Amino acid sequence: ILAEPFSPLWETILASRVVFYIALGEEEKTRFRRDLQLFLGEKRITGIGTEVDEICRVLSAASAVISVFGFPQWEWDHIGEILVYPSAFGRDFQPVDATHPGGAIGMVGNEALDRVMILSKPDLIHGFTNTTDKRNVGIHEFAHLVDRADGNFDGVPKVGLSRDAIGPWMELVRREMVKIESRRSLLDRYGATNPTEFFAVASEVFFETPELLKKKHPELYEALTQVFRQDTASRLKGVLKSMLRPGGDRLGRNSRCPCGSGKKYKRCCLGIEESRQRVAGHRDI
Repeated sequence: ILAEPFSPLWETILASRVVFYIALGEEEKTRFRRDLQLFLGEKRITGIGTEVDEICRVLSAASAVISVFGFPQWEWDHIGEILVYPSAFGRDFQPVDATHPGGAIGMVGNEALDRVMILSKPDLIHGFTNTTDKRNVGIHEFAHLVDRADGNFDGVPKVGLSRDAIGPWMELVRREMVKIESRRSLLDRYGATNPTEFFAVASEVFFETPELLKKKHPELYEALTQVFRQDTASRLKGVLKSMLRPGGDRLGRNSRCPCGSGKKYKRCCLGIEESRQRVAGHRDI
């Protein structure tokens, strides 16, 4: 796989859409490209009722690489294929409108789909377009697989915790979930569902807005630096601001939508996002 040249288009996508990659030094960028190329060479990414273009492929793989960049020898043994949907989906795995009650935008670990992840294409792309909303479904689902590396989906990522750190981590999670329930937390309310979802939601914030997490939840930030073996606040400092327009989003309402539909952003994924914000649904299944 690595004998093939790295696609210039992949490099363009990374350099224009992936803040984490932009923040890396040249040596780390080389490793990131290698890991991304291996992921794309080893895993299937399949569209279900939608086209899977190179943007979608690269952002799917980037989600995986970002999540475990602190583990240079990581192997993704728990996943073989990513199914990309044109929208959110229901429990019968059929696409649904973003406002549909119980609609999900991501899933992994379902017993009916062994070693398969499902991602909503608009939400995958939006996660890398809006870098300040503390949401990234790709990071969320791969965080679940980091959690599962020890064999269990339980919100205790033993791969990044020493034995002595497990008890303090569980107590920290309990306290932070109480903060979410009392609305004293940066984290999305979905993080209070259970410890498993708490870890995935916290991971989104850790990689999207780490400086804010460090300021508002310093103990949680420090714990996540141990789990992921990364100091994202230091790594991303200043990079986010340089990529954002005054409105807080790199896309204008009249820009061409990054999902590849050919429509204006306001007529496409922006509307999906605004609808999702109005209707509280499940983040994943």
